Amino acid sequence: MGKKCTNAQSEDRVNAIYDLLLHANSRTQIIRFAAENWGIAERQTEIYIARARQLQQIDAALERPEWLAAAIARLQDYEREARAKNNLGLAVKALETQARLLRFEMS
Repeated sequence: MGKKCTNAQSEDRVNAIYDLLLHANSRTQIIRFAAENWGIAERQTEIYIARARQLQQIDAALERPEWLAAAIARLQDYEREARAKNNLGLAVKALETQARLLRFEMS
């Protein structure tokens, strides 16, 4: 039996598997990754996969207003960066996208 990992290592593994799931890796690919990188068996990997899927469910439960606020903040960053690089076309596109999400009319 291998050495038990710490809580921090366990969380890192769950987060790594979460990323693998986000990148559309299959169960088989994740099990192979875990065996090669952490030397763990399929059973333990299944536990990590289940925990990663719980995180996905939490993320998916995000309410529309929360998602909208985060999207607008990102778009404002894109607009600011584009203006700083004198890429006015991209800045205008980011502004238009913000307006569309907020349902403002752009003439």
